[in-house]
Amino acid sequence: MDIRRSSAASANPAIKRVTPKRGQGNAKWLAARAQPGAVVLLGGAGLDHFRLRVAQSHLRHDLLPSFWSLAGIVASSTSFLTVPITIRDASAVPATNGVETVRFAQVDDPEVFPNAAVLQFASPAGAIVANVRRLMRQRSALDLPTLMLPWLGFIWSAGTRRNPLIEGGAMPSAALVQTAFGMAGIELTPGLASGSNCPEAVWQSALWWHDYYQKTADVSGARVATDTSATKAPSKDRPKPIVPAGEACIRQAAAAVTHEER
Repeated sequence: MDIRRSSAASANPAIKRVTPKRGQGNAKWLAARAQPGAVVLLGGAGLDHFRLRVAQSHLRHDLLPSFWSLAGIVASSTSFLTVPITIRDASAVPATNGVETVRFAQVDDPEVFPNAAVLQFASPAGAIVANVRRLMRQRSALDLPTLMLPWLGFIWSAGTRRNPLIEGGAMPSAALVQTAFGMAGIELTPGLASGSNCPEAVWQSALWWHDYYQKTADVSGARVATDTSATKAPSKDRPKPIVPAGEACIRQAAAAVTHEER
């Protein structure tokens, strides 16, 4: 796995770790910070999310598990778009390219999802949502179901059982987020020289690549070469990179299976 190291001497001060109010669930916390086009990160406490968090330890210099197991794009004040590994309706996957609309209420329980973050990488960012919806209909541009298969095998310890990140494969939810930004000419994870994108890579970019974003904030950037339907928006509405900013609520720093459905 080819990883570039940031030259930043300190973490991005615009990314703040906060403590939620006692008894507050994720839904209200996310809704208070959600703006269309922002990135949502979640870290789960079930076995599937535990496996995903541990798999990303290879991207950390300390080899500790990631806080995060799912990435998505805020679609409204009450929902976000993502590619869950846990499939609720397998028959819906082909028609939507694996992308689902998830309501904040569905991830409200902090015992199920103890970690949550909302990060801004672009402004304005509404067109990022439109890019995600395009990808729902363009499997030829990003084949998310194919990315899902090795992760299902890894979680279930079936098939090859290898960590797909080590094999150069991306986590589907992070691939969706990265591609949606790439269609707008924004490099979301400059620290990765390979396609092994994952929520941890997005988090590390927000924390440690703020100098890079500061230098490129006034540069609109080129769209990815494979994109045939890049955002067609007036220049004033076209997303531009900004120094990442946002908040994270981390209730479970050490990955553990503390929630099991019976």
